[in-house]
Parts: sequence; C-alpha cells; structure tokens
Amino acid sequence: PDGKKWDGKTFANISKKMDERQADKAQERAQIKLIDKDEKYLDVPHGNDPRTPAFELFENMLVFAIPRGADLLHITLASDKATFVARIDGVRYAQQAPEPQLCMQLIEYLKEHAGLDTADRRKKQTGKMWVELDGGNHVLELTTAGSTKALTLTIEVDPQGRLNIPIEHLGLLPNQKEMVQQLVTETSKVVIFASPPRCGTTTSLYAFLQEHDPYTSSVMTFEESIAFEVEGVNHNTFQEGASPEQIVDQFASLLRTDPDVMVVSRVINTDMAKLIAQTAEDTRFYLPLPAKDTLSALKTWIKIVGDKRLAAESAAAFISQRMVRRLCHTCRAPYQPDAAALKKLNLPASRVGQLHKASGKVMLKDRPAPCPDCHGLCFRGRVGVFEIMLVDKQSAGYIASGEGERLLAHLRKQRMVYLQEAALSKVVEGISDIKEVTRVMGEQKG
Repeated sequence: PDGKKWDGKTFANISKKMDERQADKAQERAQIKLIDKDEKYLDVPHGNDPRTPAFELFENMLVFAIPRGADLLHITLASDKATFVARIDGVRYAQQAPEPQLCMQLIEYLKEHAGLDTADRRKKQTGKMWVELDGGNHVLELTTAGSTKALTLTIEVDPQGRLNIPIEHLGLLPNQKEMVQQLVTETSKVVIFASPPRCGTTTSLYAFLQEHDPYTSSVMTFEESIAFEVEGVNHNTFQEGASPEQIVDQFASLLRTDPDVMVVSRVINTDMAKLIAQTAEDTRFYLPLPAKDTLSALKTWIKIVGDKRLAAESAAAFISQRMVRRLCHTCRAPYQPDAAALKKLNLPASRVGQLHKASGKVMLKDRPAPCPDCHGLCFRGRVGVFEIMLVDKQSAGYIASGEGERLLAHLRKQRMVYLQEAALSKVVEGISDIKEVTRVMGEQKG
C-alpha cells in the first residue's frame, strides 16, 4: 500500500526479529538458565528446536531437585526403560522416568553443554555445567558411562560447596568441640576417621585440614582425586594407573618434603600404614578407615600397622560419625514421649521434656497442606553425630598391652560419648527424631 517493495531480504529480517522475540520470551519464561564459563546466559531452546523437549525435561528435574536440597541426580537408560532417582539428604527418591528416547536426547543435550563427546556412549566422561535457578547459581558435575546393558548419567549438585563446611558446623557436642580444639592445635600423630561410606567423612577430613594455616606450616593432601581446592594447600593425587607399590613410593617421596599436616584419602596397604605410623611423630595425619565405630577402627589400625605399640603410640584419636537428617523446623510436630519408650532408649525422663517428630504438613486455612519449606519431605539438611576416642598416654598404654577392659573404663572416665548417645542427643535437642536416628543407626551397623 505504501509503495515499498517487499523482497526476500525484508521477509528474512522480519522473520529474524520474530525469532529473536520468541527467544527472548523463552528466556524469560524459563525457570532455569544455562550459563557458560564467561557467566553469560545461553539460549533456551524453544518452538520447533529439536532440543526443546530435552531442555524442558531437564528443567522439570532441577525444579524438583534443587529446592528440596538434592545433591545427586541419577539416570539409567536401558533398551526398554529409563529410571530417574534424586538423592536428598542421603535418601534416594525414585521419580517418574521419561521415555527412553527422550532420556537419550536429554543425555546427549547435557553432554553437549558440558563439552563431552556425544558420539562416544561407552567411555566414562566427566564435565561441568552452570545453571541459575531462582536467582541462585549452581555447579553441576556430570559423569556419563555406558555398557552393553545400560547408559548412565550422574549429576552432582554443588559438590564442592557441600564438602566445604567449617568444623563448628559439623554437629559436634560441646565436650567433643573441646576435644577437637585440643586435637587441631597439634601437628603430630594420626587422627583416624572411621565410618562406613557416605557418612560425611570427606567433609570432616577437609574441615579438620582447614583448621591448620597453610601459610605458617606445610599442609598437603594425597588423594585419589581432589575433593576441592583449598587455597595454600599442596594437593597431590595418586598416579593414574599406578600399582600399590608405586603409589606408596610416591607417598614416601612426599613425606621426604617434611609436611606438617597431611590428609590421606585412602590407606593403600600395610606398607603405607607402617610408613604413616613411623613418621607420625613429626607429621599430623588425617586419614579414613572403613569401620563401624572407633573401637573397630582401632582394631583395624593395629592390624594394618602390625605392631600394637607402634599403632598405639602413633595415634592421636579415632573419630566415627554418621549423618542424621534435620527435622524441618517449620512443620516438625511436638509430642510428649512415653516414659517406657524413654527408658528403652536409656533417656532419663527427668532430662527429657518435649520431643519432636516428622510431619511434613502445615495448617493452611484450617486444612493440612504440604510444608512449603521442606515440600512435604519432613526434613531439611543433615547434621553429623560423632564418637571421639582421644588416645592419651594412659590409653596408649592399655592399647599397647592389649588391656581392652581397662581401656573402655578409662574412656568412659574421660567422658567419651558413644555414637548412639550422640545421635539421641539430637533427638532431645529437637534437631532430629527417634525414627530417623533408628533408621541411620540400624542401616549402618557393621
């Protein structure tokens, strides 16, 4: 009508502007935003983009998982079905799985953004992604691997942030804090952390490590893989593909640099254990041993060192721990405990007044509704419960001479708190409940 000529270039410009507007609207509507290494937003797939269904599935997964505090998402894709599990506060929650074809599209979409090889479905690959949700930025560490039976994708959410917890926030009881304050002032002997897997041992190792100033003393680690970088600490990893003998040689060469403090992520064999015990007079070691409690760890330490006296004299402390879920303070329900139940748990009625239990519900307009804070899961976060055995001169003597009964009596005299007692103290304080403590202590016996 205005006499202008509408050529192909004009239509292309109009189409481009429409696409840009649609992209802007998709970016505004998206609940999650992908971020690149330069902290710039990446385009959100929309419309007929073949990646759109995969992005929408990914968005739904994170919108469920992150607000609930999930630390791990796991997808398994077999030929005829897929499974999706979210781990929240140490408990696995199975979710409705997508169709296998869509699941495959999701895995390839995420591998592409994490800089992984999408063509290789067999080899184990690891990579990182960054996302924004509700104004908060999150790091996602991806691991993919395949076999003849299935393809798996594991997503760890903010792994380094979850490991980096100050020692005062671990959950130690007041008298245990006093013990730990004494321990971290020393730079000799071995502190052994004894717990089953996935009980927070790595977090505790790093919490103790960071109590030592790496600028006034030599602080280093010797790990299979670096949990996270600590400024000023000399991080060392096991040689890839090395034999146990070569790893011990590598460890021995590090000891020749005279470190003051060292975290060892795993004791490879008896040779390494003996080397640690023999050099513990000049170096403070923090190391884990798989054991159910401190006494079991003591027996294991004696066995792998091969000398009772050396094992006793090289040890500063044995620490065992578990993780219990914290009750959501918004919806936890108070109740008056039954006297018989308290007696069974060895809790004095005079000490215990009101306890709390899991609820997951709040009253909304006089009707019960899912709690907005824990999303009906009843719990928010976890806290450690600890058993600490300090090895003083008298304890070391009992250990060296094999006087187990006298050792136990001495430990009790020194106010040692056992794991179950520490766990029940969290119940008395209203931090957790009896069912949760029973679940954790029952699951991890032995």
